[in-house]
Amino acid sequence: MYSWQTLASNPQLWPKYLVKQEIIRATRSFFEARGYRELESPILSPALPSERYLNFLATEVGGRELYLIPSTERYNKIGLAAGIGNHFVVTKVFRGLEQISPNHRPEFTMLEWYHLDGTYFDIMNDTQTLVCSMLERLGNTNYKITYQGSEIDFSGNWHRQSVDELLQQHANLSVSDIADWNDLKQIVIDLGFLQNKDATESQMSWQDLFELLFFNKVEANLDPHKPTFIYGYPRILAPLAAPDPENPLVSQKVELYIAGKEIANGYTELRDGDLLEKNLRAEYAARELMGLPVAKFDDELIAAIHSGIPAVAGIGMGLDRLAMILADAKSLDEISLFSL
Repeated sequence: MYSWQTLASNPQLWPKYLVKQEIIRATRSFFEARGYRELESPILSPALPSERYLNFLATEVGGRELYLIPSTERYNKIGLAAGIGNHFVVTKVFRGLEQISPNHRPEFTMLEWYHLDGTYFDIMNDTQTLVCSMLERLGNTNYKITYQGSEIDFSGNWHRQSVDELLQQHANLSVSDIADWNDLKQIVIDLGFLQNKDATESQMSWQDLFELLFFNKVEANLDPHKPTFIYGYPRILAPLAAPDPENPLVSQKVELYIAGKEIANGYTELRDGDLLEKNLRAEYAARELMGLPVAKFDDELIAAIHSGIPAVAGIGMGLDRLAMILADAKSLDEISLFSL
């Protein structure tokens, strides 16, 4: 049965479908009350900061290749160079090679915002306050919900742990132990998570191995009853994030997990134009080595960073997946009028 048929025959499901609409309204109220401007981001882009692990979709318009944005990040930073200041954007984004599953779609609604003079710790504070304001909009003032039979408590302090702390806690490892591809591969083999022991680096990237380790040893052990911020990811996973001044192996990157699902991804922004260009050139080279398509190099983004942007932290939040949790929905289809 199509999603619209389910809604047509079960009108009692409309409140669940409308949760996403309400949290978007709460988002605009939240940022407007704080003096943030709303940026209208194009969905098509002439170039992309083509990260090795983030796949994109391309189309041709008038003989010219354009890209459906996987995030609004390039436009946010160009806007910062122009002087937009604190701002947010709500729009559709697209991811190539994204499976269609209860938790995934190649097209989804993204919220991104940028907090001047902030770090990823300020972004964590923003995120917690914003989500609680969404719950208030939905009439929930005790900040507790039931998701698929399990209570999640959004009140008080949310968990905050670094990747290094979590690896030590759940796998007796540190970030330095997994920095080398060969070492990480052997660790994943020893733990029984990699069946193809002869896999080469072109077949299994460092991120593929890291995700096997992280999913099985860390994500599987996160507290299901409390939102968790995980920060300090290895630098290879965040070429656009500022490096951690205290640990050269990690970046000032944070992700938010709720009910075992990744909901948001942000960082203290890298403002060094030379280092950003070096990082992105390496990302493009890695994609070529991995046999992945490469977008046109984003010279405009590099020029914007070179021109100067203020100290700032930014984050992107998937509103569909968050709405699914707040609506106690089993899948994205339950909060969508149109099925894929």
